[in-house]
Amino acid sequence: MRRLIIVAFFIVLLVIGGGLTSLLINGGTDTLLPVLTTTIEPTASREIMQGWKAEQMLLLIGFIAFNIVGIAATLAIVLWLLDRSMQNTKLKETGEIPKSGTTLEVRNADKVNLGGGQSSITSS
Repeated sequence: MRRLIIVAFFIVLLVIGGGLTSLLINGGTDTLLPVLTTTIEPTASREIMQGWKAEQMLLLIGFIAFNIVGIAATLAIVLWLLDRSMQNTKLKETGEIPKSGTTLEVRNADKVNLGGGQSSITSS
C-alpha cells in the first residue's frame, strides 16, 4: 500500500509539473497547450486541416486498417493449418483415435488403436 501511495504521489507531481511548464511556455494566454505557429499559410501548416488533407489522412488510415485486418486473417489461417497439421502428426504417431470434433486423415488404418489393444479397422 505504501508503494502505491508513493507511485501515485509521483504521478500527480509529474502531472502538476507538466501543467505548470505548459502554462509557463504559453505565457499565460487563454489557450492551455502551447502551439508554435510556423506559418499562417493553410497548405503548409500542420495545425490547419484542409479538405484534401483530411481525405488523404482518411485514405491512409483506411489503407493501414485494411492491411492489418488482412495480415491478422492470413496469420490466423496459417496458424490454424499448422496446428491442425501438428495435431494430425501427433495422433498418427501415437495411434490413438481423436476426440469427437477432431478431423484426422488416416493413411495407415491398420495402425489405429481403438483402445482395446487390437485394431478393429481392417485395411483391404
